[in-house]
Order: sequence, then C-alpha cells, then structure tokens
Amino acid sequence: MRSHASEGDDVSEGIALAALDAGRPMWPRTEFDPGHFTASGFVASPDRRCLLMIHHARLEKWLQPGGHIEPDDETLEAAARREVAEETGISELSRLGSGILRIHAHAIPPRADEPRHTHIDLALGFVSATFDIGPIDEVLDAAWVPFDELATFDTDDAVREATAALRSLFA
Repeated sequence: MRSHASEGDDVSEGIALAALDAGRPMWPRTEFDPGHFTASGFVASPDRRCLLMIHHARLEKWLQPGGHIEPDDETLEAAARREVAEETGISELSRLGSGILRIHAHAIPPRADEPRHTHIDLALGFVSATFDIGPIDEVLDAAWVPFDELATFDTDDAVREATAALRSLFA
C-alpha cells in the first residue's frame, strides 16, 4: 500500500528506499546514514471521532504515539502497538487496514550521544477499544483530539494528512 499522498512523500519514500538498499538492518537506533526506521500508530477513538495524540517532550509538539523499533519487536505492527501502549497506556487496539498508512521521514535534532539524523516513520492505523488513557510517563501528555478540531491543534500537516488516510479506512 502506498503511503498517503503529501508534499513530502517523494522525499520520504526516497529516503526509505535508500535505507532499504543500504544492505544492513535499518531499524537499530544507531544507524544514522541515511537514518533509521521507527514505528507509530494513528489511533482512532472507539467512536471513531477522535485521534489519540501525545505531547512529545523533546520535539515539543503534538504527534501520534510512536518511536524506535526494538530488537524484540517481531513485526512492525508489534513495534507500533508497543509504542502506543508505552506512551499512552492503551493496549487494546484493532488494526485498520493491512498496509502501511504513511511513510514519513523527518529530521531529529542532535543530542550529546547522537548526531542529527532522520527518522523514517512507518505508521499503521488502529482503533482503540477504550477511551481510558494512562498511566503515562514517557510523554508530557496524551489526549483524544476530535477530528474536527485537529486543524487548529498544535501539530503539523503530515499528521493531519495521515489522519485523513486513517479516516478513509473507516468505511
């Protein structure tokens, strides 16, 4: 399944293809050239009226839950489910669709132990079985944001465009 179309898709998919052609695993967080894959989940509320969002401490913005793929994650879906649970406390999820909802490459600022690098996020779609969030300790906050308020919420076009792709799977 092709990722949802957005202005940066050609660049994101080009970076993803370069990573796949690198001839080595590109999920370890120590791979910085051209970047490494991450996993995330776009999670709809049980009534399918809201999107689950986290306030990312380091990036200081509202995003979908997600993060690094770990060696114990057997599949991309397992990694996305684990990240959603770690960041929001929500583990009862039903998968929407069978493919990747979105591929998005984005720059990560440098840290003392890491250079500036690229995360190539592979996002999947889910519906939560519960509205209950928590406990949370990896993020500043987590909330259900109504779809009709997302345009005014402190997030970016890539999140809003992937949300449209998620909503297209509701049919």
